[in-house]
Amino acid sequence: MPRKYLKTIIAFSLPLQVILVQVIATQPKLVEKWYSGTFYKQISQFLRTLFGNTTVPIGQLLFYSIIILCLIWLIRQFRAVITKKVNFKLFLKNILLGTFLFLATFYFLFMLTWGFNYHRQPVSSIVRIEEKRITPTELVALCQVLVNLTNTSRNQLTPNNHYALSLPITHSEIITRATWGYQKMAQKYPALAYSHPAVKSVYVPELMSFFGVGGIYFPFTGEANVNMDPPDFLLPATVCHEMAHQIGIASEDEANYVAYLACRLNPDPSFEYSGNLMAMKYAMNRLHRVDSVAYQQLEQQFSPGLKLDLEKSRNYWNSFNNPIAQFSDVFYDLFLKANDQTEGIESYSRMVELIMGEYKKNKLLY
Repeated sequence: MPRKYLKTIIAFSLPLQVILVQVIATQPKLVEKWYSGTFYKQISQFLRTLFGNTTVPIGQLLFYSIIILCLIWLIRQFRAVITKKVNFKLFLKNILLGTFLFLATFYFLFMLTWGFNYHRQPVSSIVRIEEKRITPTELVALCQVLVNLTNTSRNQLTPNNHYALSLPITHSEIITRATWGYQKMAQKYPALAYSHPAVKSVYVPELMSFFGVGGIYFPFTGEANVNMDPPDFLLPATVCHEMAHQIGIASEDEANYVAYLACRLNPDPSFEYSGNLMAMKYAMNRLHRVDSVAYQQLEQQFSPGLKLDLEKSRNYWNSFNNPIAQFSDVFYDLFLKANDQTEGIESYSRMVELIMGEYKKNKLLY
């Protein structure tokens, strides 16, 4: 078959791929058994074994390389039409063919190495909790518990509440010790076991902060690429979140929930505080929209140290406010919605329903 025809066939296979994925998505039990629990588990462990023995973030370098190559290709196409090597009609044909060829290839590889996890069974069925709508009264009760837990775990790290917290462990120790919580979690829920670590600190982390990104799971190498530049008390939860993606937890709310469990079960108090802080922030943000009076009352219970940590986190992310970060949010919102996360970027906060299910199950006592 001539090469040009093969390219055309691949390029215009994209609609058929999308339709096939939507058909498969209607069978979450089959996806759970044959993809998430079998094929993906094997291929992700293979990739983590292959790329996990070096601190070099291969996925990040590959990601930037793809962007650079795409830009070079575009420049060449525009140069060809400007210098009249090709006419405008051929230029448009090349642009459309090249774009669809890239998208079709990327979509195929993405779904093969990761994407079907968006259509697996919910994590609530794995941990055996109910995920129901939360009443305002229940939300206030949950926030009260989380505020108390966060204050307590903050005070366990340091009795000095006059300065923002600096964790007593290094960045490399955060990455290494993150597996401890997953080891504990695997004893309760074997389906959430984590093995073959491949968590990397990214190069130029400030660039990720500029785009408002804390971490990226790169499915083509199986690596969790983490931005280690934000305040260190945020990092244990971020690392555990990206590790949740590595074991096939695709949706952001479920990855947040699994990260919370991994942090709470981790014997290192730095992880316990980071997990409590993350859960409390999401729950309190929800409460602020539902009952601002109750929110203000609970906010007054924040310890001095917790207030300083929240201010430090807020100041850090505010320092990167820019239109590009807002565009990044819009793009990621569309990406999530395209993968059946109907609430888009707001799906992060749906972890509150999962935390409530956990609270009803065991009062968040571990």
